[in-house]
Amino acid sequence: MQEKDISRDSKKARHNAIIRLISNQAIETQGQLTECLIKENFKVTQATVSRDIRELHLIKISDHGDKYRYALPGKDSDADINARYAAVLTHAVITIQTAGNLVVVKTIPGSAQGCAMAIETLEFNHVVGVIAGDDTVFIALSNESYALKFSEELTQVVN
Repeated sequence: MQEKDISRDSKKARHNAIIRLISNQAIETQGQLTECLIKENFKVTQATVSRDIRELHLIKISDHGDKYRYALPGKDSDADINARYAAVLTHAVITIQTAGNLVVVKTIPGSAQGCAMAIETLEFNHVVGVIAGDDTVFIALSNESYALKFSEELTQVVN
């Protein structure tokens, strides 16, 4: 019987490598994480790494200064996790603006993905979808009045 080898292209091996990498060093961006994985002979793109971050539920935490790094959310209670996600929003959000049924959130560079995950995890009402880039998050809501209400709620969380 032949042993099955976990290849460098398998998701499980890649996820394990990501957890090890972020546990052992401060990785601030998807680009940095992608480079680290490539150095370890994983065949990845930034899009793949972005999906992995979402699947692993990684968050960005303060690195004792003005920098943020990826981390696992931990095995805390839901209240603790919600507090951590609220803290991500508090530290990363720069501006919140409505545009019709959309809310546009500007963040510090590299923090939009973490903010998007925080918004999805905190389960605000009437959020239809969330898209994040590097420093901008677009949140689609059911209609304009829900967008205004969401904008107010998010402002309260951030302040």
